[in-house]
Amino acid sequence: MTTQLEEKREEKVESDVTPLLSVEALDAGYDQSQILRGVNMVIPPNSVVSLLGRNGVGKTTTLKVLMGLLPSTAGKIVLDGRELGKMKPELRARRGIGYVPQGRDIFPNMTVWDNLKVSISIHGKSASNRLEEVYELFPVLKEMLGRKGGVLSGGQQQQLAIGRALLTSPKLLVLDEPTEGIQPSIIDQIEDAIHYLKKTYDMSILLVEQYLDFAKSVSDQFYIMDRGTMLTGGAIEGLSEELITRHLTV
Repeated sequence: MTTQLEEKREEKVESDVTPLLSVEALDAGYDQSQILRGVNMVIPPNSVVSLLGRNGVGKTTTLKVLMGLLPSTAGKIVLDGRELGKMKPELRARRGIGYVPQGRDIFPNMTVWDNLKVSISIHGKSASNRLEEVYELFPVLKEMLGRKGGVLSGGQQQQLAIGRALLTSPKLLVLDEPTEGIQPSIIDQIEDAIHYLKKTYDMSILLVEQYLDFAKSVSDQFYIMDRGTMLTGGAIEGLSEELITRHLTV
């Protein structure tokens, strides 16, 4: 049961009248198992929103449904005023969603440059124009253009995955556990990159994150999931120790 304070926080998040992304009453699952139950979420323009929760509560499933990698069984997703419906993942990417999945999903047997060229070949001049900016955000990529993705460290692979997504000029950048298994120095670089992107571009970022200090440092708003439903949400300043203890600590 949510408290009155939690209900007010949730109402505050849901009240944005011009969202970049809105998710309404979303249901989804695998085979005969229902995972998401009536998920509602709003992402305002030019904002960073953290989706929080313990392991196995439906966070990654939510991202997969947003990307069209898993079909929904009910509800709707609206991006920039257009309902996505049954749109395929590649079309959602062209509509403006950049996705960096958990585990990075780079091409390990291709060089860093060839990984980046995948986005350039699809998105053309706009991607080429952003290449130098990606190098500025993550200088190691320019230094390692000829190396295969599979020999990079976990943190370098994460930078490559984010850089590749940025070349698509997304309206919404979706990051699933961007700090997982990453050394602190690269976490700092990713944090700086998020702040830069929010300040510089008309872009929103949705991230699933277990590292709460990172989430609080980069986010404007948060949602907390449990058992496939949204429990509460609000401004990141409202992520209290009481909420953390009740819903996020193991």
